[in-house]
Amino acid sequence: MNISFNIPTKLYFGVGKIKALNHIAKSYGKKCLLITTENKPPRGNLYSEIKDILVKNDLEVIHFDEVIPNPTTEIIEKGIKLVQKNHIDFIITVGGGSTIDTGKTICLLNEFEEIDWSYIFKTYCNPHDNYMPLSNKYIPHIAIPTTAGTGSEVTQAAVISMEKEKYTIFHPLNHADTAILDPNLLLTLPKTLTASTGFDAFAHAFESYINPLASPFSELASIEAIKSIKNYLIKSVRNLENIEYRKQLLYAQTLAGIALSNAGAAAPHPLSEIIGGITDINHGEALALIFPEFLHQQHNVNIIKFANVARIFDESLETVPDEEASAKLSHIIKQFLKDIRLYYRFDDYNVNDEQFNSIINCPILNLLPFGNKEDLQKIILNSKNFR
Repeated sequence: MNISFNIPTKLYFGVGKIKALNHIAKSYGKKCLLITTENKPPRGNLYSEIKDILVKNDLEVIHFDEVIPNPTTEIIEKGIKLVQKNHIDFIITVGGGSTIDTGKTICLLNEFEEIDWSYIFKTYCNPHDNYMPLSNKYIPHIAIPTTAGTGSEVTQAAVISMEKEKYTIFHPLNHADTAILDPNLLLTLPKTLTASTGFDAFAHAFESYINPLASPFSELASIEAIKSIKNYLIKSVRNLENIEYRKQLLYAQTLAGIALSNAGAAAPHPLSEIIGGITDINHGEALALIFPEFLHQQHNVNIIKFANVARIFDESLETVPDEEASAKLSHIIKQFLKDIRLYYRFDDYNVNDEQFNSIINCPILNLLPFGNKEDLQKIILNSKNFR
């Protein structure tokens, strides 16, 4: 075996681990940029708690609370200016994937006065290249997730939007230095976001599992994540206040992120980013739109791994041939989406003909390594009709 496997982020995992910030932050400097979404309920109390922890440790905090879903290049540039103006020592991100991706990109480009975004997106587009640093000053990053889905704290990817298109910036320095994973921070997450972020984690785990670059290490992480999501996502959606369910989902998203960062994704992720960039559909929901058809179309391509996952969801498939188990996975995941109330149509999101045509004819479809344009279009087209 010839395996490369990387987990550079130091993890603090468990109920109440947010208290570890008390001693972690002091090791990174004296002045912190706290990056969050808008400082209002229900997250506002958490932001205040974190600021109190930092101030009590004699740390100066600049609060940048302008993160939005699908963060834009303008948001990144605004954050970079704050880092430069205030001579920030380190960054703390508190939130979901959009917040953590914002912090990653600000850290990566922290010395830039002007940014040629087209060059950045075109150049830093390979998840497995060992790119050199882009800034002379290194800004450490503490990531504190408040959702159980993206695993962004343990990946080298940051998704940034420009002119209604999503682009992924890959860089080894995008990994957070430290991640604090506290299930208590997930308790205010509503049903829809619990479901959509949980399905995002499933997609990370599944896509990395079937990626040709998967290794025995990443496959173990993928399978463990899939098992936890199968066992606890439905329960969590039905009982939002159960801390054990939240802990298992947070565990799963982190494992899925580790697998994704080492093996890579498959077709659903870039397709969902195209959909999300053109519409207002969030990432997990966009994945849910196309995943059943992707599984239906691809079940003969990777029969054994599709069958393995099908058997995790349905133990009765242990006695049937791999081909039969593999073919059932699309239906199994369709039912799973129904159980977590995430099974919708494009029409349910009011996607109009102009938007759908923009999705189908997106130039990025010509560049993806997961199949030719016609096959990728077929997944999207059949997802619209195959319901």
